[in-house]
Amino acid sequence: MEQTINGNIRIADNDYSYFYDKYTEKITINFENKLVSVPENIDIFVGKKHGVQLGGKTLFKLIFPLSNDIMCVESNSPKYISTPSQVRAVDYYIEDYEEKSQYSEIRLQFPELNYFIPSNGLAEVTDEEVVISRKEKEHFSFDFKYQNKEVHISFISKMKSNHGVKVTTDTFSEVRIKFPETNDFEFIRSLYETVRCFFIFICNRQNIGLRNAVLLGSYPTNKVIDGKNVNDIGYKTQKIFFSQKYFEPEECNKIVATTPNYRIFSNQLVELFKLFSNEINESGSLINENSIHRSTKYRNLIDLEQSLRVTATFECYLRMLLPEISSQSTIEFIQDVKEFLDKYIEENTGDKKKKAKKFRNALSPQISLEDKMLKVYEGYSNWESLKPILSEWFNNDITSLADAANSWRNELAHEKREYKPTIDVIKAIRLLEHINYCIVLRKARYSDEEIKIIVEKILKR
Repeated sequence: MEQTINGNIRIADNDYSYFYDKYTEKITINFENKLVSVPENIDIFVGKKHGVQLGGKTLFKLIFPLSNDIMCVESNSPKYISTPSQVRAVDYYIEDYEEKSQYSEIRLQFPELNYFIPSNGLAEVTDEEVVISRKEKEHFSFDFKYQNKEVHISFISKMKSNHGVKVTTDTFSEVRIKFPETNDFEFIRSLYETVRCFFIFICNRQNIGLRNAVLLGSYPTNKVIDGKNVNDIGYKTQKIFFSQKYFEPEECNKIVATTPNYRIFSNQLVELFKLFSNEINESGSLINENSIHRSTKYRNLIDLEQSLRVTATFECYLRMLLPEISSQSTIEFIQDVKEFLDKYIEENTGDKKKKAKKFRNALSPQISLEDKMLKVYEGYSNWESLKPILSEWFNNDITSLADAANSWRNELAHEKREYKPTIDVIKAIRLLEHINYCIVLRKARYSDEEIKIIVEKILKR
């Protein structure tokens, strides 16, 4: 695959050359020493490859828009113009793009999917012959609502064959996502990220092989009928490539082959997926990849960043998914104080009212990370104990591990640089990671027996 794209783009009715380097993910636009004033907020444009007559268009989405950074004087008035060339990082680009395209389907193929849903069921193999079905096999599918749109997702296996002087046949698995026609690239991107986050959770690492997507849709065109041009609709497959700047390299096939089979998730797979697609606010879903390791290498090395991410995720799940952890008497006391402050706020004005509001908003029970871990592990309120799931691996070390996690988190938070991590710190972060997975899987309504099977397969101890 070529590592660069060269061509021309049109800005303000003029053509300029560009050069895109896929390795650095940066595009250079050359204004050829012309005095060019770039229109404001241009962060999407379409380029055409050199030497291509039909097609050859590529849409580029920049992380930061083009800008005018040089001031000159024209007709005694200041005017801002572009530098002779501008270099920008590219967020994503679409190959074989057609202008005014409307998309209705995304198709995803990547190495881990072939192990999550093996496609070998399409073939019947005996000593005498191999018979491969051309018929696609749908393993499961379901509907869900995303950004107020009805979306259908299906997981299938299929085959492809090439005929020439010899015949080659391959089977593979694919995720298909169908939705109402749209040209909203951010909607398409967020759907892609939803599936990606789901598989990051399944694989327990962020460097999965899902790096691009195939887009299916239509675009306006025309054709000649009886010597006349008539409007028509064209259909074309396009491919979108997302930035991989912060991704670790893909794993070797030996690691990819450890991807768990979908059957261990099958009982509540729909509920689990919807945890990643249900948006709780503008920043997206509650369950995401923030606490997941960047790669197998990083999973084997618990560092400062991962420790903070794992503990922060636990605190977040505790607030959003689990019952209030404070005792009833503490909750009632806090509520009484808030009611007293409400009256004080109502009766006062100015700085006193402002300070009282700020104090009220910050009023909450203060419980250490150690106590929270023990509560969640032992069980409280209507949250059942995690002992049946985790005791086999963490034995009776929970109290000491919770204390180690608490000391290490405080060291990181306050930057004391006095605490030296021990093997218990590593075990404690592993424990917290297991607890995080248990919380998510219970939220998806898996039984404790099913959760134990899943975390034993996915997580490291």
